[in-house]
Amino acid sequence: MKLPPSLAQSLLSLIACTDSQTPEHAQKLVKQRTLHGIDILNFVETVLVYKLPHLTREEIRTMLGLDTELKQNRFYQEIAEEERLQGRKEGNKEGRKAESITTLLTRLLRRKFGLHPELEAALLQLPDMELTKLMDLADALLDFTVTSDLQTGLAKHG
Repeated sequence: MKLPPSLAQSLLSLIACTDSQTPEHAQKLVKQRTLHGIDILNFVETVLVYKLPHLTREEIRTMLGLDTELKQNRFYQEIAEEERLQGRKEGNKEGRKAESITTLLTRLLRRKFGLHPELEAALLQLPDMELTKLMDLADALLDFTVTSDLQTGLAKHG
């Protein structure tokens, strides 16, 4: 595809201009990027990545005023939705692990100390604990000899 001379000249001047002139030059190009039916955004971004290596891609997009436009882009929205679903999936997976460990701890503690009110009151704290804390408590369980050890363990790990 042949670029119109004025557009080709503008793109070359973006490459040749000083670093201090680069942002203004790039912004002008982005504003008229579809003027000739050619979207040159990727080219402009690539030039800026190499000319201004201290900036992140996100900072470059902000400089060009593309944040809002990007977030309205269908591709971006699909990626964001996939990320949300993945996060939810990971959260559910961790929740199921915590629930399983809580169930196992409850069974082991009841087997070790029997059924009595003090133990049952302590067991009510387990579902609210984070997964890592539950795992720490499970490790400590091997050293418990009396129910009060559980109280101490809950205080320490809860």
